[in-house]
Amino acid sequence: MRIRFAAACAAVSISLLSASIAGAQQITQATAATGTAVAPAAATDADKAIVPVWPKVATKLPEDQQPVATSFALGQVEGVKPELVVGVTANGYARKVAVEGQTIGQVLVMEVAKGEKSETISAEGLTAQFDASETSELFPQKALTVEGSKAALISALEKLAADDKEEKDKTVERDTTSENSVGSNTSGNDAASSYQTPVATTLSATEDDPTITYETVTDGCPIRVDLSQEKAFVQSKTQTFSDGVLSEETGCTDSEVSYPIKKSYLSCPDVVDISAMTAWAQFTYYYADDQGETHSVSECTQDEETPYTITEDEGQCSIDLDFDAALATPQSALIYTNRSGAIVQARGCATSTLTAPIPMTESVSACPLSHDYGAKKSYELSLWTYVRSGVTYQAAPCTETGRVFDHSTIYTDATGAYVCTPITDLTGKTATLQSRKQITVDGVPQYITECTPDTSSTAIQATTDGCTDPTKWTHDVAAGMSYGQERFWFAKADGTPYYVTACQTSAKTYPHDHAITGYQHHDASLYSYPLMTVTIDISGTPYTIKSSEVLPGEQQIVYTQATPATVDRQNGAATYEGCNAYYTTTRYERWERPDDTVYEGKAIGDGAPVGPSDICSTTTENAQYYSVSYNNGGGANGAGSVSSALYYLARTVKTNPVTNEVFTGPKTTTGQTNWSVTGTSGSGCVVQPPSGSSPFASVSLGCQDEGSGYYYVTVIKGPCSSSTIYGTFNQTDGKSGSFTCGWTNNSYTWP
Repeated sequence: MRIRFAAACAAVSISLLSASIAGAQQITQATAATGTAVAPAAATDADKAIVPVWPKVATKLPEDQQPVATSFALGQVEGVKPELVVGVTANGYARKVAVEGQTIGQVLVMEVAKGEKSETISAEGLTAQFDASETSELFPQKALTVEGSKAALISALEKLAADDKEEKDKTVERDTTSENSVGSNTSGNDAASSYQTPVATTLSATEDDPTITYETVTDGCPIRVDLSQEKAFVQSKTQTFSDGVLSEETGCTDSEVSYPIKKSYLSCPDVVDISAMTAWAQFTYYYADDQGETHSVSECTQDEETPYTITEDEGQCSIDLDFDAALATPQSALIYTNRSGAIVQARGCATSTLTAPIPMTESVSACPLSHDYGAKKSYELSLWTYVRSGVTYQAAPCTETGRVFDHSTIYTDATGAYVCTPITDLTGKTATLQSRKQITVDGVPQYITECTPDTSSTAIQATTDGCTDPTKWTHDVAAGMSYGQERFWFAKADGTPYYVTACQTSAKTYPHDHAITGYQHHDASLYSYPLMTVTIDISGTPYTIKSSEVLPGEQQIVYTQATPATVDRQNGAATYEGCNAYYTTTRYERWERPDDTVYEGKAIGDGAPVGPSDICSTTTENAQYYSVSYNNGGGANGAGSVSSALYYLARTVKTNPVTNEVFTGPKTTTGQTNWSVTGTSGSGCVVQPPSGSSPFASVSLGCQDEGSGYYYVTVIKGPCSSSTIYGTFNQTDGKSGSFTCGWTNNSYTWP
């Protein structure tokens, strides 16, 4: 249903009542005058939308209950696409109504609009109500929440968002209903919510006949009250017009519009029957019209269905006290609880039938004595009490019992000690004794006054006896002076001293001696404080007041630059080149403290690197081998020769323990042993040398089958055992050769 906002404003009636108002049962409904009534369908919990809205401008709430047109900005709604509410305005109404003594603010949102296009949400729209007793205006900065059907809201927003869709709105003309027509009422009044005042009807006529028209109106018709149906019916009548002139009208009859009749308990007093211990509320019947105004339709009537039981309540009454009979008698009032939960008193206080009289007791221990110092007498008082439910209550203030006690003046107790401290005047050097008043009650003495000074006094003297402990003296370190102590006394009646003060500072002074016994260093700030030992001399005996402490007000002693001014310290980092290590350093400032020690704790950058340092571990490897050469001498009978040498070799191996690199040095010949022998000729062969002639006796040179044209050299003993060399030769040419053998460490492949 499409509603023009301007046209709907004058024809819409809002009826919203707070759910917190007692007895209010109406719910929100709005009907636009379009000629067709739409029955509202309440939103279920699943369909309920909670919509935040803000008035676009400050809006005054009318005091006359008439709705005022209001435009709102929409916030985001759970379950509604955000893009549907962008740039959308909500149009509706707001007002204030008075309901049973309370002021309620009501808001109704009927349509959503964007630009010149608008869509109706639903017949019931979105509603809100709130306490408006302290406000008469809606403000843009204060949000409200309205509630209604989520499905109806989404449908209206989707229609509003459709592009280039043909407008289907129908223009709503102003309702011709009489100003006295009844608006909607949703407290079960279906007839009122759907009723539309009929418009005038024109009958067709010929040119000679008059034009006859009919109109149904409520003017001049009273409201008919029907208590049996609990309804107040709006009455109407039909008027006949001939050519526009009223010619006839019917009597008033019930229309389809009615208001529910309800009970009001606000203006009627309760009915109380003490003998029956029962009370009843009273009520009047009333109805509320379409403007929210209430109309009473009966006198006060007793509500027989809801009687109140009257009971006794002792809590509202005091207890009656009878001291002659020594009884405390409880009293009670008759009360009941009305329909609003309030306590109402049906009868004032009288003797209670719930609790029996309670005996009272008298006690003198609960009251202080009453003293008359002028008459030197004290009087005994007593207190009356009673016990109720385990709690003791005071019945009356303390009163005299008739017993009297005489006063006496006391200075000392049974031991001779003063019961009051004497008053001393150290300026005037006098002491004044004090005394207390005493009475005896049932053989027990008790003081009744505080200490009171005498009018006479005695002389006070000073002594240092008992005050010679320097640990208790005052030592003013800042002033460099210590002060001795003394105390004051006067002679008691028996001549013994009575000390009136503890030891206190006297005028005797002792100057301080200072000695520096060390320093407190503040290296971060480059200064020191001297540590001082302070002593005083007491009759030739030194006494230490401060021992190696920084005294208040001591001056800072600033460090001086040391020589040299800086020092480089290795910082643990290093680089390596082969066996050489180069250590990085940090440069520190050097400052000389006042005690001649040096502070090197302030780093100022990198220092000069230290190195190179050879960090490799070194080992020596040794080896030896034999070198053998030979010659057969040539010719058939040529004498041959064999020579040999034992060579001793060595080299160094270095290992870097950090990088694990290994560096091998060159081989060196550390020594050798030589041997040679020339064989004798015979049968064309060289004869083996005699055995044991040299370490190389195992090496032999020989020939075999001269005609075969070859020779051999055989090593038959020693490190070169079984090494045989063959070679061809002729009888005229000598044949020679060489070989090596006998490495003692074959694991080394040396160059």
